[in-house]
Amino acid sequence: MQSSRKLLAAFLAPAALLYTVFLLTPVSFFLAFGVMRYDAIDLFQPVLTLANFGRIVLDPFYRSIILLTLKIAALTTVFALLVGYPVAYVLARGQSAWRGVLMFLVVAPLMTGEIVRTYGWIVMLGSEGLVNRFLIALHIIHTPLQLLNTQTAVVVALVHILLPFMIFPLISALASQDADLVKAADTLGAGRLRAFIEVTLPLSRTGIMIGSLLVFTLSAGAVVTPALLGGKAVQMLGQTIYDLVLHTLNWPLASACASILLVLQLCFVTIQIRANRRAPRPG
Repeated sequence: MQSSRKLLAAFLAPAALLYTVFLLTPVSFFLAFGVMRYDAIDLFQPVLTLANFGRIVLDPFYRSIILLTLKIAALTTVFALLVGYPVAYVLARGQSAWRGVLMFLVVAPLMTGEIVRTYGWIVMLGSEGLVNRFLIALHIIHTPLQLLNTQTAVVVALVHILLPFMIFPLISALASQDADLVKAADTLGAGRLRAFIEVTLPLSRTGIMIGSLLVFTLSAGAVVTPALLGGKAVQMLGQTIYDLVLHTLNWPLASACASILLVLQLCFVTIQIRANRRAPRPG
C-alpha cells in the first residue's frame, strides 16, 4: 500500500509542479494586487487597502457588471442544458446511422478558435446578415433587426461555443446508466415520461452538475464573445478585467474584479456540489 502511494505521488509530482509554478503562483501574485494601492506610474504600491473592493461593491457601474455577468452565465447554462440534454441522450442511447454525424457536429466547434466562431455569429446576426435577410425575404420584417450588441446575441453565441462542455459530461452520465432500470420501470407500469423523470434524469444528475459547472464558469469569464457580439452594451467581468489590465493599467482594481469573479465561480461550484449531495437518490 505504501509503495503504491509513493508510485502515485511520483506520477502526479510533475503535473503538480507544473500546475503550481505556471498557474497557481502567477495567479496568486496577481490576486494579491487587489489589496494594494493603485499608482499611475508604478501600477501599484505595496500598501494594504480594501479600497479596490469597496469601489467595486459601492459603485453602481461595477455592481451592474457583476449582475449582468451572473445573468448571462446563468442563461447560458440553462439553455446549454436544455439544448444539450436531448443531444446527449440520443448520442448515449441512440443506435441511429446519423449518430456519428451528430457526434462530429458536437465536436466541430472545438476544432476552430473562439474568435472564428464568434465572427461566424457576426455574419449571421449582422444587419445584413443571414438571419435578417431570411426574415426580410419571408416578409416577416421590413427593416433589419438590431441583433448585434445585445445580450441575446452573446447568450446564443456562448451556448453554441460552450455546448460541447455540457454534452460530453451528460453523455458519460447517461451511457453509464443500466438500461435495465428503464425496462424495470416500464414493467412496473411507469410510462416513458415517468421513467425518464424518476429514473433517467436523477441518475444523470452528476453529468448535469459537471456540465453546468463548466459552462457557468467559462461563460462568466468570457472575454472575446461578449466584446465582439455585445460591444459596449454588454459589459461583463471578463471584459472589465481585460480593459483594466491592458488599457487602463489599473492592476489592483483588475485584481479585485478577478478575485470577485473567482469567488462567484467558487460559490456556484459549492452550491452545485451541496445540492447534488443533498438530492435524494432514486430508488
